[in-house]
Amino acid sequence: MTFKEEFLAELEDCLRGYGAVPVRDPGALARFIEYVRLLPEDDSRLRCLEGVDQGSGSFWNNPAVWWEEVPRFGVGTADCSALLDRMLDEAISDEIDVLEMEIRELPG
Repeated sequence: MTFKEEFLAELEDCLRGYGAVPVRDPGALARFIEYVRLLPEDDSRLRCLEGVDQGSGSFWNNPAVWWEEVPRFGVGTADCSALLDRMLDEAISDEIDVLEMEIRELPG
């Protein structure tokens, strides 16, 4: 399963009501799912998210993405590109935090 397929599956689970988080605006999330589905496999944001996922898995465990961004999507704004950008920003920020902690734990 590719990263994009896994990402879409997780979002679709949320849309169906048995995913990681509750959804406030199912119509907006459905539009986001279709937006992601239409992105080419080599989209730079998807590649970056996949890289973060391979690095530490922090994308899938990031509460700012899955407990803040996804549930609120469509409440106030439904810009699909902006949501993907925010998800990427949060994932990268979390990855940097993880790396900084690991560096601090290095001896000497």
